[in-house]
Amino acid sequence: MDMNETKRILADITAMYPSFIKDRDPAVLSRVWQRLFANTPYALVNQALYAFLNTDVKGFPPTPGALNDIIQKARQLNGPTEDDAWLKVYKAISRGLYNSQEEFDKLPPDIQRIVSSPRMLFEWAHMDSDDVNKVIAAHFKRSWRARQELKQDLLLIPETSADPLLTP
Repeated sequence: MDMNETKRILADITAMYPSFIKDRDPAVLSRVWQRLFANTPYALVNQALYAFLNTDVKGFPPTPGALNDIIQKARQLNGPTEDDAWLKVYKAISRGLYNSQEEFDKLPPDIQRIVSSPRMLFEWAHMDSDDVNKVIAAHFKRSWRARQELKQDLLLIPETSADPLLTP
């Protein structure tokens, strides 16, 4: 999250809890929150804030720890992050030269759908490690993010029938 996004989060908190900023230096508050959430996407912090606001019964503004707790719970609910998923694929690639089928079978179904086949692990195992770590990783992570976003969107649709995209 960048500084402008941090200020938007703090503005939303202040709108709901006017005393939040009272007796605090806004510049220092922004800087601290920005550092705490520097590696967290704005959309995730914003979702956590609104989840907090929707369930707040105490009337106190959220702390960074409260928002991080919501974010961690959401990540656990949604499964591995893109980096966690990539690490599993990379491990499978590193053993994929001679054990591509076995390694593919060990991968979770969501990851298998993106990798597509044991043959891909075998092909990637033959590639230069720089290409794998840059090009293949970037493509995989982009596909992972898109798949996770699609799953989240589909979960919002009420009464979906047995949709193969939602199956783990």
